[in-house]
This record gives sequence, C-alpha cells and structure tokens, in this order.
Amino acid sequence: MVVLLLAFVFCTCLGICRVSGQVAELTTEDIDAFLLEHNSARAELQLNLLKWDNELASYAASEGGKCQFEHSNGPYGENLYASSPAKWNHTELAADAVKSWIEEKKFVDYDQWSCITRSDDTCGHYSQVVWRNTEFIGCAIIHCSPEMGQWPNLVFCEYNPPGNFIGELPYK
Repeated sequence: MVVLLLAFVFCTCLGICRVSGQVAELTTEDIDAFLLEHNSARAELQLNLLKWDNELASYAASEGGKCQFEHSNGPYGENLYASSPAKWNHTELAADAVKSWIEEKKFVDYDQWSCITRSDDTCGHYSQVVWRNTEFIGCAIIHCSPEMGQWPNLVFCEYNPPGNFIGELPYK
C-alpha cells in the first residue's frame, strides 16, 4: 500500500493558517474497490457503469483535505463518509464507504421515490450512487489528525454529471 502524506498549509489574508489532512495516494486496488462497489449496485439496476476520473478525484482530495465533514456545494454530486478509528487499509475503507451509501436503499419508499425519514435515516447517498445520468466518479481518502476533528478517516466521492435533482427519479 502506497500512502502519500501531504500536509498543506492554507493561510487567509488575515494571516490565519491551518494544516489540512493527509491525502492518501490511491492504488489501483483502491480505485477498483470504489468502482466495484458502485458498479455492482448500478449493474443490479441495469445502469451504465461508472468510469474513474482523475479530475474528480483531485477535487475530492482538495475538498476532503480540509478535514471538514461537510458538503462542498461544488459543481459535482458528492457523497461523504467518515469513520473512526484510523484505518490504513484504503481498499477496505473505500468498500466500507460505498457499502454504507448503498445500505441506504432500505430507507427508500420506491412508490414515490422518497426517503423514509426516521431520525438520521437518509437515502440521498444511495440515490447519487445509482443516478442514471452519472458517468464518472473520482474519490479521495483523507486522514485527519485529532485536533482537526473527531473523524480520522474521511472519504469524499465526486460524481459527474451530478444527481439528486428534486422532482427527478434516480433511475426510472
């Protein structure tokens, strides 16, 4: 497993600086794990298979490297995953993240395609995984230090074209 540990320093015009997370250099096996889990869910629904996009992966690394577990509100569809304790097997972490999003299908009301909401239940990550028009994906795994937040493992995946448009169904 190859890990590239990058520490970036961001400074604002006020001179306030902070260190970002360590972005993992993904191996072929890591990328394959992201694609396999996504494409297995998509194949069940006879949807096109996603292809890896390095530009999306770079964007995911840039956003995830801030170690803030929040959506970027950028130009792409986006799924986030956080876990603890620190996990250095990136192939397993990639699979765990995507499987957690796919598990959300149990919260879908298929008659109206809406999420059955109870407390923190959601299905928006799942619908992005199976969004019919999405063709490309790029993901990043980031390791954050304890002083940067409670989650040592972050996974950001970006999707293009994005999905989850109100009033549209993911794959019908």
